Formats: sequence, structure tokens, C-alpha cells
Amino acid sequence: MNQHTPTGLVTYQEYFFGSNFLDNCYFEIKRPADCSITELHYFYLLLRKGNKVSPIDLPLKILGAEFLGFCYQDKKLVGISAIKKPSLSYLENVHRKAGIRSSINEPFLEVGYSYTLTLFRQKGISSTLKRMLLQKITHYGGILFSTTATRSSQRFLLNNGFRTYGNPYQGIYDHNIVYFERNIRL
Repeated sequence: MNQHTPTGLVTYQEYFFGSNFLDNCYFEIKRPADCSITELHYFYLLLRKGNKVSPIDLPLKILGAEFLGFCYQDKKLVGISAIKKPSLSYLENVHRKAGIRSSINEPFLEVGYSYTLTLFRQKGISSTLKRMLLQKITHYGGILFSTTATRSSQRFLLNNGFRTYGNPYQGIYDHNIVYFERNIRL
């Protein structure tokens, strides 16, 4: 497969035209396998710029995501988000830190890797990307979760059917991280 030519098989694109800021943005949701090497590289660079994710095996984790979300403004990548497939050990570790005692019997996906450049924050980019990502997994039966210390992300999750579980915990990159979960039934 030519990594510079998207296949278009599972690409979801939405163009916006108009007068408000989001109308001048281009949003795209793709499976990692349908992204060019350049798109994956810029996703990685923007995620690292956020400095809230361990760089260990990060390129492989990005490639292992279910979907990646991109927001461009004037051809510049200004925001990203993803639906990730967490490892069982990661999920168990998050549950332990949050004080959640439950068996993990269902499949889990995670909303994460969300980052918007500082100049473009509070304009609806992250919320738009996450809404588009949630639309892509309506076929999914299982648990969707997210962990965040960011108030705007917490409000988004609560407004989109997620509930808090456990207790806030201290992470490596953030304090008062809250665990959110939503059960998705087919």
C-alpha cells in the first residue's frame, strides 16, 4: 500500500464553509492504516507537543488506534483526538489508580490523544473531533472510557453520556484525573 495515497475506504470527511471559526476548519476521521506516513508523523508530533503522553512505543500505539481524528485550519494541523484500543495491563492500572474494583469482561475502547494547539483552544475543535469519533463507533458493543483532568473535556464527556467512576487520582502528567465510562450497546 502506498502510504502517501489514502485508500478512502473508511475515511469520513466533513467540509465546513461559513463565517465562524469552525466553518474554516477541515475535520477528518481515519483508520491509522488509511493515513499517509506524513499524517501519522504530524499526529505524533502534535501529540508529543502536548507533553501528556509517554513516548514509549507511542508510534506503535498510534498505529494500533481504532480511529484518528484530525483538524486542519489553513492546511495546518491544529487539533487531534483518537479512539484507542488500550492494553489490558493499562486498563487494569487505570482502574487500580481510580480505585475501581470490577472485572474486565467486556471489550474496552478509550477516547484519548486529544490535543489542540494553544492558539486554537476553546473554539470547539476538540469537541467536534470527539463527536465525530463517537459517531464512528456506533457499531461497537462494549465499554468506552476516558481519563482526563481537563475541565472542558470532563464537561464534554458528561454531556455525551459518560459517567464518573472511582476517585480522582494523580498521574505522571496531570493531577486530579477523573475516570469516565460509557456503556455502548448494539
